[in-house]
Amino acid sequence: MKLRLILGVSLLASLCNAAPTYYLATDQTGGQTQIDINHTSTWLLEPNVDFSFGGGLFTMKAGNNASAFVTLSLYEGTDASGPLLGSAALTNAVFCGQVGNCGSFDKHTFSFANPILLDSNLSYFARLTSNATDVQSKAYFIKSGSFISDVNGNAIIPQPIGDVATPEPATIGLLALGFGFIAIPQIRRKLVQHAAQRTSDSGLSNGAAQSCQHRRSF
Repeated sequence: MKLRLILGVSLLASLCNAAPTYYLATDQTGGQTQIDINHTSTWLLEPNVDFSFGGGLFTMKAGNNASAFVTLSLYEGTDASGPLLGSAALTNAVFCGQVGNCGSFDKHTFSFANPILLDSNLSYFARLTSNATDVQSKAYFIKSGSFISDVNGNAIIPQPIGDVATPEPATIGLLALGFGFIAIPQIRRKLVQHAAQRTSDSGLSNGAAQSCQHRRSF
């Protein structure tokens, strides 16, 4: 029994490691969305292939008096009521330490401690939040133009996900991703993004769950 368990965990780890690790990324194009206690950016992710989700590579900046945390969280399902699968929280010091000028838009990395295996049969909800005061000088900002990338920020072609939302100010952004970015007036369910007015397997051991989180559901 013990040998079977070890072999099972080893096989699961091999399968997890075999899946490529991709990131949710934004580029320098389009408008900006404020991130603070009252304003968030969200993405509904529906993979068309299995892959490991490593976190976010976001083009962002901080207000000149920002001091709060900023956090990327991933949930199973279509909103934040589903199980929390992982999160990456950056202090203001870490956020600003990643770039030369924290007050200018540049690439910031939100890395999960362990990549999360996304199942092509399931939906996932990503959310970028902060406990910053709703004042521009204390808030964070993220650029629009969302896509799935490798660890260096290069877009994966073809995209391993049907649709990804783009943070946009004061609107609900609807964006279909393929080789480019095509704005469309209506999408049924695959993609929802809002900026709040302003824009595993159940039988896994604990060790295996940390290295490869859920295959179906918790």
